[in-house]
Amino acid sequence: MWIYFGKNSGAELFWTVTGDVISAITCLSYENNEGYVNDIVVGSEDCTVRIFRNESIVQELSETDVVTRLVSLGEEYFGYGLRNGTIGVYNKVNRIWRIKSKNKPICFIGHDINQDGCEELICGWDNGKIDARLRSNGVVILKIQLDACVAGMAVGDYYGFCNILLICTVEGDIQCFSLHKSKNNVTLESSEDALRHLITKRQNLLLEIQSINENKCLSELSKTEIQRSNVSVIKANTELQTKLEVSPNKPCVNLTIQTNNNTPLRCVVLFAEGIFNEESYVVHPPENNSYTSSFLVELKPTRDMTTDLFIRAYAMPLIRSSDRNSYYLLSCTQLLPQFCLYRLLSQNSKLDYQTDLNSLQSTVFFVVHERPQRLAIWLNQNFILETNITVDENSTLSVVFEELRPARMYIPTINQTLNNSDIKQQNSSERLLHIIMTSKGEITIKTDNLELAANLLQSISRYFNITELSSICNFPKLFNTLEELIEMSNSYSSTQQQALVEMTSKSETIKELIVKAEDYRLNGNWKSLKKTIQLLSAANHDILSNYYSRMTDYEASNNCLKCINQIIEHVSSLRVGKYKTNVINMCRNALKENNIGALKKIIRTGSN
Repeated sequence: MWIYFGKNSGAELFWTVTGDVISAITCLSYENNEGYVNDIVVGSEDCTVRIFRNESIVQELSETDVVTRLVSLGEEYFGYGLRNGTIGVYNKVNRIWRIKSKNKPICFIGHDINQDGCEELICGWDNGKIDARLRSNGVVILKIQLDACVAGMAVGDYYGFCNILLICTVEGDIQCFSLHKSKNNVTLESSEDALRHLITKRQNLLLEIQSINENKCLSELSKTEIQRSNVSVIKANTELQTKLEVSPNKPCVNLTIQTNNNTPLRCVVLFAEGIFNEESYVVHPPENNSYTSSFLVELKPTRDMTTDLFIRAYAMPLIRSSDRNSYYLLSCTQLLPQFCLYRLLSQNSKLDYQTDLNSLQSTVFFVVHERPQRLAIWLNQNFILETNITVDENSTLSVVFEELRPARMYIPTINQTLNNSDIKQQNSSERLLHIIMTSKGEITIKTDNLELAANLLQSISRYFNITELSSICNFPKLFNTLEELIEMSNSYSSTQQQALVEMTSKSETIKELIVKAEDYRLNGNWKSLKKTIQLLSAANHDILSNYYSRMTDYEASNNCLKCINQIIEHVSSLRVGKYKTNVINMCRNALKENNIGALKKIIRTGSN
């Protein structure tokens, strides 16, 4: 939730907040600059990797699952691991490679095994496997298999031997492996991998040669001769066509996949990050059905992020050979816009939905040195629209969208049964998004979804190449929620302090009763011993109840702090550059002083 660095004396060096609970952290030189050797890479449970320089976020990278492991690999490279078993390497914001496994990565370490000047990514897995992969392409150059799950790894000098990989398992075993080898030394596994790669390449080349020869022969045959030759053929101009449209009835995006000349399809396979379970989806009709040339797939992305859809389809030949399992593979790629789950309702808010829009009190206002026509281009690229939005010269752009994904806001509710305050996420009744831009470059975003407003502003600033941007916002419901969260957090803190004092007192009482019980036992005073043991049991029950109550309050307090930090993160994202950093620092100071009035002003105006 927040990042804190301090000296060994306790003096604070660095403090900032992130959007969710921090699950991994490492340091690297992001721009390979000696002046910035301690840029911080942070992974959090909101599936995001953030790169910090001082208090400013340099880059944000969205992943498909919780980031659980991060390690620096030298220069501008770092390795990452996800909870779903994915590992990979980034160079700045460019992902070099990634692989996914059914096992989970447990620990990372970077070390130059082959002495090429680049650190390899060494990963320990939950099935006891350890592998080392090249930073450049992910090729495995070292494999080790243990009998138990890996708990931790380290590389160093051990008993006079250099480059020793020490591996500890969950069963307590520690094993050492030498990583020393010369540049010219190629292991048996590396040779086998190279041979396997060459065999695969040879097979692919032979298939290409066979295909070229068949096409050459087919070009010289007539249709009747082709049927007699017993080969499978489709039309030469056959290709896949895709179309995206927002569903008029369901909260989803409809993806239509079809061939351009009605060639029937046997099945379709889609690959996409963060949309499907296991990142893939297969449409496979039963056998002996009348096959169609078109498929409709419903897409329901859980977050606002740009995604590439990789589509593979098996086309059925119009002229079939005796081999009924022979199909032609067609492929294409479809880009899913960032804000695809928003349905356009109107381009003239003054005539349509004016009554509903008047109830939208939450707004963000900022000014850019651009024309409404440029914002219209951004809308066309980031939303799914039936027709492109156009704006006349010297006119105002005004569009209204409906959010298909339920908007979520943090609203505190009291659970009287448990006698405890719980933070829950409830669906907001307001699902409208209103974007306005005047000819003067004044942009107003109206929505009750704070996270959506922040994502929109950040996307617009990136599109316009804006590095510094301030804004004025007003979220009345958010202010009330934030005030309640702070009051609840303070209440939990005081309750925990009181419970700690009571537990300390009970602990002293238990110590005294234990001493008395031992004295009564030695003196044979069984009646007093029985009474003392009963008192000891009651005191022990009280201290256990106190402990469980403290644990419940601690979890609720953490939930409050998490919600507060997420609100501050989203509010700061309503600004860009130094204005974003200033909001985080000023909000922190206001929270330290418990000055809710100043906190509201900072959120609203970006200054105190």
